[in-house]
Amino acid sequence: MGNERPVPDQLGDQDEQAQHLIRTGNGPTVDDEQALLAAQHGAPDMAGFYVGPEVGDQVAAAEAPVDSAAPAADGIEDGGESE
Repeated sequence: MGNERPVPDQLGDQDEQAQHLIRTGNGPTVDDEQALLAAQHGAPDMAGFYVGPEVGDQVAAAEAPVDSAAPAADGIEDGGESE
């Protein structure tokens, strides 16, 4: 994967570690990222995640309680035997 960047084995204190940090300029690529995400995926949930309706529906379906009772067979609605 190319050349590895040189990194000292052990950095001393926090001040020495801070000297190794550089500003990359890697910030948001649009002026209003929140508005763009909301327009594409809908409003964020309470945790701030933009899940969109398709993911939100999947999560709601996964969290819905499951009815463990089997459906009644055709013609047997009260649990008795058919004639």
